[in-house]
Amino acid sequence: MNNNPSYLTNRWFEINKRAREHPVQVMLDSDIDSEKYRNFIIAAGRRSFKTERFAKRLLIKSCVRSRNYSKRYFAGAPTRQQAKEIFWDDFKKLSHPEFVLNVNETSLKITFVNGSTLRVIGLKEFKRVQGQLMHGIVLSEYQDCDPGVYNESIEPMINDTRGWCIKEGRPFGKNHFFDDFLKGKKKQKGWSSYHWTSEDILSAEQIEEAKANLAKPDYEREYKASFETATQRPYYSYTEKNNKRMEFLPHLPVIVACDFNAQEKPMSWVVGQRHKQGNTEITYWHKALSFQYTNTLTMCRILDEEHLQSLQCGYPKQIIFYGDYAGRKHTSNSSTSDWEIIENYFSRKTRIEKRIKPCISIRDSIGATNAQLCNSKEEIRQYADPVNCAELIKDWEYCAWKDNGRELDERDPLRTHLCRAVDYYNEYEYSIRGRPEAVSFRTI
Repeated sequence: MNNNPSYLTNRWFEINKRAREHPVQVMLDSDIDSEKYRNFIIAAGRRSFKTERFAKRLLIKSCVRSRNYSKRYFAGAPTRQQAKEIFWDDFKKLSHPEFVLNVNETSLKITFVNGSTLRVIGLKEFKRVQGQLMHGIVLSEYQDCDPGVYNESIEPMINDTRGWCIKEGRPFGKNHFFDDFLKGKKKQKGWSSYHWTSEDILSAEQIEEAKANLAKPDYEREYKASFETATQRPYYSYTEKNNKRMEFLPHLPVIVACDFNAQEKPMSWVVGQRHKQGNTEITYWHKALSFQYTNTLTMCRILDEEHLQSLQCGYPKQIIFYGDYAGRKHTSNSSTSDWEIIENYFSRKTRIEKRIKPCISIRDSIGATNAQLCNSKEEIRQYADPVNCAELIKDWEYCAWKDNGRELDERDPLRTHLCRAVDYYNEYEYSIRGRPEAVSFRTI
């Protein structure tokens, strides 16, 4: 990349000095330039510049500096949607117009004036690009990728060009990511591994904020990049200390967290309120509603006629609905019409808001719930009525991971739905990735 600042976009902000001078990051920078290895495994803490420095900027610089008109680079994540959210907008912002020949929004591909290309891909859809030449690829969130994707698809493609592969992510127990990390630690031919924590890079204030927003095992994994955090039951932060009954307060909005299903899988809504205690927000879940073989209109009537109309404090002046968004097929469990039914039913009775967004990572949304149930500072910020939310509590107690550690076991059709409704609320309001933008946010 030309050192003249006019060739850099505003997106090339200065990286944190502690990251720039961190000995492991400096060594990694040097190893990549030396072409001593072909496989680089990075286990590093969140917000420590592993993706910014050794994925986004590295790939852009590789494309621009290429003197070979046919060099092809890739950036991948477990799914196409994840890969797009991680890379695409930043790639476009990092690429100076003077270097870019074409940007294809459909194929998520940038073609540079020197002939090099950079493409964003989802590894579940990776068959579409198999057989192509590949000179370099970064795999983000590698802990969530299919264990066989490297050997079956990527290795043959970089082997033909003697290209390189960077695998970066956050540990989740000792899985294929850990196996590859050990290869690099043992310095198997062509492999090298690198580890640093967020505590090495971020300020004390940022670390304290992270500890307040995460349960202890999640903090150890997310910010200390520890492989020793075993894959426990999903809602490991829940204990009997989270059982508490609280009366509805008339001046507070009612919140309704929704999981939409039909037929055997029950439609499940959880009703609560959010209190302010000093600078802390505390959520109390008052009532769990879960019914098989029902529909959205019936659930509206049940919520309205059997619960809201009987509140001693009077009908709520405002209701805020939370849930998954139907805009992305692989994660959605609702449709546009579900939200329209809710809006049409309750907008005649009170003021409503819809706070909805796609749930891209089940594990991250569950992490947000765990942090509310009990964070790494032993603070509890979410409670459930032990009588009226008994089925929600059963979800927290009995839900289990599938063998892949990325999805909930749904063999019992009655489980996982109330807890997921609460996850949607926590993912929106208390996401471990920071406050998300709403896909739909409407006040009526």
